[in-house]
This record gives sequence, C-alpha cells and structure tokens, in this order.
Amino acid sequence: MKRAIRNLIRFIAAGLITFGGMEIGLEIMRHRLQNAEIGARQCVIGAVLILGGSVLLAFSSRLANRLSNDLDE
Repeated sequence: MKRAIRNLIRFIAAGLITFGGMEIGLEIMRHRLQNAEIGARQCVIGAVLILGGSVLLAFSSRLANRLSNDLDE
C-alpha cells in the first residue's frame, strides 16, 4: 500500500510541477506575442506550484510512510 500511496503523491507532484511550468511558459509567450509586460502574479503562482511540487516529490516517501499503516514492505 505504501508504494501505491507514494506513486499517487509523486503523480500529484509531477502535475504541480507541470502546471507551474506551463503557467510561466504561457506568461512568457503572452509577453512575446503581445509585447505586454510580464505579469508578476502568474510567474509567482507558477514558481509556487513548481516549488510545492518539488517539495512534495522530495518528501513523498516519508509522507507515504505516515499515511499508510501497513507492516509489509
């Protein structure tokens, strides 16, 4: 059960990192195409998502151990 929980946490972390990168990338593309200023809010949101996903990915094993009470593995 720990492995399944750990994989689910890693899947969620990968999604957060992906969406954070997309947020920043789309903001940069909007800046290039429309010659507008880069919105700091979108970049901060993207950076927070990437950071949160990275932290979640780093602590996925510990979090899986806490969330499961299995004695196997």
